[in-house]
Amino acid sequence: MRQPLRPTTRRAPWRARPASRGWVAYLLAGGLLVLAAPLLPAGPAAAAQVGLQGATALTMVTAIRRNGLGRAWPWRLVVAGTVVTWSATVLGWAVGWLWLRIHLMLDLYHILTVLSYLLGLVALTMLSRGGTGSPRTALLDAGIITAGAAIPAWTFLLHPLLHSAPRVDLDLLFTLLTPVIDLFMLGLAARLALGKGRAPWLVLVSLAYGMLFVSDGIHLLNLAAGRPDGPSTLITWMCWPLLVGAAALHPSLAGATTVPADEVGDRTRVAVFLALTVVSPLASVAGIGLLSGRVVARAHVELGITAMTVLLAVLLVVRLNLVARLAEARAVALDHQAEQLTEQAGELSAALRRQETLRRRLAHRASHDSLTDLANRTLFAEVLQGEITAHAARPAGPPPALLLLDLDGFKDVNDTYGHPVGDELLGAVGRRLRELVTDGQTLGRPGGDEFALVLPGATAAEALAVARRVLDAVQAPFHLGGRELYVTTSIGVLAEVAADGAAEALRDVDLALYEAKNAGKNQIALFDAELRAARVLRTRIATGLRRALVGEEFALYYQPVVDLATGDISGVEALLRWIPEGGEPVRPDAFIPVAEETGLIVDIGLWALEQACADARRWHGSHGITVAVNVSGRQLRDETFGDAVLAVLERHELPRHVLTLEITESMLLATTPVETARIVETLTRLREHGVRIALDDFGTGYSSLSYLRTLPVDILKIDRSFTTPLTDADHQRTRAFTKTIVELSASLGLKTVVEGVETREQADVLRQMGSPLGQGYLFSPPVVAGRIDEMLRATPWKRAA
Repeated sequence: MRQPLRPTTRRAPWRARPASRGWVAYLLAGGLLVLAAPLLPAGPAAAAQVGLQGATALTMVTAIRRNGLGRAWPWRLVVAGTVVTWSATVLGWAVGWLWLRIHLMLDLYHILTVLSYLLGLVALTMLSRGGTGSPRTALLDAGIITAGAAIPAWTFLLHPLLHSAPRVDLDLLFTLLTPVIDLFMLGLAARLALGKGRAPWLVLVSLAYGMLFVSDGIHLLNLAAGRPDGPSTLITWMCWPLLVGAAALHPSLAGATTVPADEVGDRTRVAVFLALTVVSPLASVAGIGLLSGRVVARAHVELGITAMTVLLAVLLVVRLNLVARLAEARAVALDHQAEQLTEQAGELSAALRRQETLRRRLAHRASHDSLTDLANRTLFAEVLQGEITAHAARPAGPPPALLLLDLDGFKDVNDTYGHPVGDELLGAVGRRLRELVTDGQTLGRPGGDEFALVLPGATAAEALAVARRVLDAVQAPFHLGGRELYVTTSIGVLAEVAADGAAEALRDVDLALYEAKNAGKNQIALFDAELRAARVLRTRIATGLRRALVGEEFALYYQPVVDLATGDISGVEALLRWIPEGGEPVRPDAFIPVAEETGLIVDIGLWALEQACADARRWHGSHGITVAVNVSGRQLRDETFGDAVLAVLERHELPRHVLTLEITESMLLATTPVETARIVETLTRLREHGVRIALDDFGTGYSSLSYLRTLPVDILKIDRSFTTPLTDADHQRTRAFTKTIVELSASLGLKTVVEGVETREQADVLRQMGSPLGQGYLFSPPVVAGRIDEMLRATPWKRAA
């Protein structure tokens, strides 16, 4: 008639979600049924017992599935025990015995009941051993509780029944076996319930098995006294399935696959053990007087009490020994853990030191250039801003001065020897500059081949003196890896100028550096307000050029090139003009350098080439006229330039010898040897395709003869500076130079064009020297394409010539 239940728990899962109140309703409804059962007739009372036990079985099956406990063997046994108990009650007792009065069915009821008890006992044992604590400790505790409860049970229940029974039969054995199993189940359930922090369902289960033991005990007392079971037996027995069902419905059962461990030496549990050791034997001895007065019976009771007291003492000794061993093991573990913690503390301290060192290194790397170990752009800007802020707070003395220098020809070093050598050179420059820095000054490398120096409170004279020392230091040769390298530097200086911040100071000193570069490199330039105004003007021109390229504000003017012997036009030179819409024309010397600087000259030059070839097509077809177009170094450095020129000629069906590309000697001087070689390669390829090359402004540079030897040149254009003095008697040397150039050109098989011819006397002198071609205002100023058409029809310059 009884069935054990043993769920388990996690760590108070019922506290993690709102608790269901179904178990309370089940407990209240079942409690009313339990209280009403003794008042009912025998049939309805039996039906109440069967119904309550069936409800418990159904509740257990549902709860096990809902809480995901169906895969755990202890819970499978719990469900099996529940079903077996209900089956025994329905088939064996209610139907087989009460209704049909078959004694064999009553035996079946006893067998199934014992089987359900054993299933419950195994389930409780597995749950006790399956916890995260020590299985030996749990079973010892359960054994102590069982032995302590067995002493009074032997004294007041088992021995009186055995003493009063006329004979020992199967019914008596079943009757005695159930309370014995009850004792073991009670010990296991009480042990679990006494654990620290156990879930509420464990308390309900412990109360259920307590009621089961009380019910079986009252039944034994009634049997010993020879009286039938009363309401107390029925109520306590029905409380067992009621409490089990309430435990199954309690929210704390969710996820209770194991029983968590608790303290081995829990004080509450130790106090219960001591109470059982003292109280149980004393209570049993005191109760001996209630037994029969026969000596044999008294001796049997005392012998049983003594045996079980000894067993209880042995279990307590083993338990205490286990506690001591566990305590010793824990102490050893704690000592070992302390040693490990000490070692870990040492390792942690070393790790922290390494981390601090690494942090400092990372912070240094984040603020310093990895190549030169100088302040990088970020740190340098912070230092500069700090100096500016400090001067603004205490404006005594001049504001901080700033030097920005850029290595001249560094790109050529990279292109010639490779980037590793360039990096080595940068490191050497950084070390050399570091020797010039004094306390309070900050040297940095903002990036690339630029270096910067902050001079707090320096005057313009002091800053320029430092700049000259830097200039001298850098131009000394560098000996790197068996090589002797030479570089120079251009320096921009900002001094005695109060800047609002680091960004403004760096912008202004960069303008000074730009000015130093334009002055011919290896120069020093001091910032003044005009540089800023010039930069603003360049920015405005650059913006206008972009707008002009889209808005078609550019135009080509043409100036004729005349055969001085016949007066015929042999060609024209295309000259670019910018006429903004609604504004005055912008001089070429104002916008061409800006177009070069911004790279817009590539697109503008391609447009000019396209337009010049389109105009030249009709002139060449009717008069055999050639066209000369000026190209810049920026265009020639473009890898697609050669293909673009050939494509334009192909598109306009213009013979390639009709086009002349004019380059300047100064353009070549502004490039590195590697870039010059690339330009020469592009010009050579175009010349092989028939395009002619003219060297413009010849005689104004420093290495014209060497360029004549290496450049693929067809035409020399003598600069106008050689033309003006030709009619002046005091400039015989200039006339001699001009004649020499003309003769040199003829000997090399080159044509010569003299620019700046403005008078007939100049034309006569050039004709006498043998110069074949001239260009200048004597013949025509630069005019639009339509005017060239008119000239080709009228040729008015012949009379002038």
